Amino acid sequence: MYSAHITRQNKGAVVLLIDQSGSMAEETTFNGSTTTKATAVADIANSLIEEFINRSNRERGVADYFDVAVIGYGGEQAKSLLGNRFRSIVEIDSMYVPTTQQHSFHTLATGEKLDFLFQRRQWVEPVAKGRTPMKAALQMAHRLAAAWCRKHPSSFPPIVINITDGEATDATAEELLCVADRLKSLGTDDGSLLLFNIHVNAKPSQEETVVKWPADVSTLPDSRNAHTLYTMASPLPPLYNTHIAQIKGEEPSQVYRAVCYNSSCDDLVGAMLIGSLSIGQII
Repeated sequence: MYSAHITRQNKGAVVLLIDQSGSMAEETTFNGSTTTKATAVADIANSLIEEFINRSNRERGVADYFDVAVIGYGGEQAKSLLGNRFRSIVEIDSMYVPTTQQHSFHTLATGEKLDFLFQRRQWVEPVAKGRTPMKAALQMAHRLAAAWCRKHPSSFPPIVINITDGEATDATAEELLCVADRLKSLGTDDGSLLLFNIHVNAKPSQEETVVKWPADVSTLPDSRNAHTLYTMASPLPPLYNTHIAQIKGEEPSQVYRAVCYNSSCDDLVGAMLIGSLSIGQII
């Protein structure tokens, strides 16, 4: 289980669920600069899509190794940001999208800091408005993933990464757990779909503990939202244990849960990599 390699016949699938509610306009620090949570999350999502393109690049161009869907949820609705279906990584690479100029900072061995400018494509643009219809986003992810699993029964199961800074406004905790359970019941012959919940905090204080990949709910803050996100998230299969244990500085002997809580936007980068780049080996 969870051992299928990624090939052109058995592709990988990733669904990003991005909270675009009004609270995402809150200022945060990301990559050494002050920005909004919405802008930081959009930058990270675009960087991840670019990473999938780079991983799929071959001598003759980008090969068809991944399908990606991005769902934004804010205001009163959830909507697909790449069209109302999965897009192949080849399609995504060929899309005409705006670009933004960004900085990349590198520190040399001498201590000198270099600032490089580069253009990044923006498949996902920052949005922050209204409420948090998380249930609607999970339901949309279910529709997309169910159809994908029927079409790709031998593939590594889909990865769904939900990035949020708050609580759902369109469902009770019990309703949200029910929808999450339906989503996690999907899968392929290689295993069940994996649902990650990554909660971002603009500026975690010393009193607000950052919890990454807990093995027990008792390590989370005593809040309804933290416990709901924990229960919604998938228990992680053993293939993740070594990566996570190295991060946590412990022996990989526990079953970790696919949740991070009170993460900074800088923490989100590493969490997204753990969540999405472990899906099999491209051959």
